[in-house]
Amino acid sequence: MIRLGKTERAGALAGLAGALAFAGVMALDLRLIRARTNDLRLLAGLVPGGRRWWLPVGLAMHCANGAALGVVYARLFSTPAQRPWLRGLAFGLAENTLLWPLVVVLDRLHPDIRAGRLDHFNRPVPFFQEVLRHAAYGLTLGLVEARLREHG
Repeated sequence: MIRLGKTERAGALAGLAGALAFAGVMALDLRLIRARTNDLRLLAGLVPGGRRWWLPVGLAMHCANGAALGVVYARLFSTPAQRPWLRGLAFGLAENTLLWPLVVVLDRLHPDIRAGRLDHFNRPVPFFQEVLRHAAYGLTLGLVEARLREHG
């Protein structure tokens, strides 16, 4: 069993909150833009049987990833920030930028993209969607982590 200290717990909870904010923005942008670029379906499609149960599987994978990144964030930035929203935003956008090259591979290999059930992600509109989604993650992460550190 992994034991998390106070800093790591705050980061994990903030990362979970950020992941839920990401999912909320994604649900909204999917309705507005009508693109088939659902990150939860993308994640679930990577595991055997995940496509059938895409919502719980994808959401669990997404929340676990968000919490883990929140721990990384909390460890990297354990000092109080004057503008935690800005530091969180930068972290969320940096994660999107650093991981974006994986989209090229996913566009070629992911079974749901190859079958046409999901749109290709390496296009301008999906990139814009991911920027908005990661901005929501980062802003929430920074604000919640700072709040938990203050009162935790």
